[in-house]
Amino acid sequence: MPWSNWYGNQTCSPAAVLRPRAEDEVVAAVERAVRDGQVVRAAGSGHSNVALVPTDGQVLDLRELTGLVDVDREARQVRVRAGTRIHDLGPLLWEHGLSLANQGDIDGQQIAGAIATGTHGTGRQLGSLSSAVVGARLVRADGSVVSIDASTPEWLRAARTSLGALGVLTELTLQVADAYCLAAELEPCTFAELADTWRERLARHRHFLCYWFPSSAAARAWFTFDPPLGDDTVLIKTMDQVPADAEAEETPRRIDRAYRVFADPCEPTFHELEFMVPLERAVDALGELRTMLRSGHPEHPLPLEVRFVAADDAYLSPFAARASCAISVSGVMGADNAAVFADCERVFAQFGGRPHWGKWHPYGAADLSRRYPAWEDFRAVRAAFDPGGTFTNPYLEHLLGPIGSGAAR
Repeated sequence: MPWSNWYGNQTCSPAAVLRPRAEDEVVAAVERAVRDGQVVRAAGSGHSNVALVPTDGQVLDLRELTGLVDVDREARQVRVRAGTRIHDLGPLLWEHGLSLANQGDIDGQQIAGAIATGTHGTGRQLGSLSSAVVGARLVRADGSVVSIDASTPEWLRAARTSLGALGVLTELTLQVADAYCLAAELEPCTFAELADTWRERLARHRHFLCYWFPSSAAARAWFTFDPPLGDDTVLIKTMDQVPADAEAEETPRRIDRAYRVFADPCEPTFHELEFMVPLERAVDALGELRTMLRSGHPEHPLPLEVRFVAADDAYLSPFAARASCAISVSGVMGADNAAVFADCERVFAQFGGRPHWGKWHPYGAADLSRRYPAWEDFRAVRAAFDPGGTFTNPYLEHLLGPIGSGAAR
């Protein structure tokens, strides 16, 4: 059975695509693969547009490994099976008076896959989905199931953003929040106004993000706004917390349950790169991108999305040890985006940008090892968990280097 990601740009024909329904089936699949000398790659819902999953070994599709396992309402912690989709998790948590503290605008991902790649939303005081992980269960290459929590801090920091390189996550324990609603608003402004006010807006709102449109075509492609948005325009989006029993409304603000407001349905019609730059360099980096795109790619057809994420301590988190501004550049799927993406990467490199693990970037282990202060700490955990390379593939070897060898080879 062939496997394909959400975008359709990553495919493979593995020896088997398995859909385990329980942890013991995951264990059996891993043990069988090891006996047969096959690689195992766990697949979420395929929202990464790079080659994290493709293998000629076994693909474990965790879509049947779903649902809440346990809820500790007092501690605001939940145990959830790894294949649970974010759009299903929202209503499940709401039934218990709880919500995710933050999430992104695409909610079709399986929770383990989103966490493994450092998926995030926006909010100066809010971390990525990975930062909510306080525990996990993971199947190692020897078939053992390990429990990871605060008593194993090195394992926890590695598992929070693991790229599937440590083993197969079967269960996650998440720190969540009391249920809440959000009030969302959109406001157009100029780039100069954004540069003058972004810090104040970021401090004032629970969630703050914005889109910059290099061309009027980009504005029309994503938003219908009255009056129509033109080129070199910024559209600011804010979301602020209101009580869980707030009455839903659509205009002029949208008010609804948080998980409904976060979600912004879209189709896989775009290719994307995203880099995280230090928060204090946000406007400088965005300004350089703006100058480059307006001079070199004036008709770029899609907007830039700008979000903000708190620092965390996961070894491979793009937000490790620094609050960050995440800037995403999209291109039309199937079009030749090579030139604009390469030019954007060169700008991001000037500002110490770290790439999103699930999106395009040109880096290998030698480049990446210089961008992550705890790089070798992750590699040490990986070598202990998967010494034989059961959970690797060529793309992971390119990213992380061979197991047990120097990162810069």
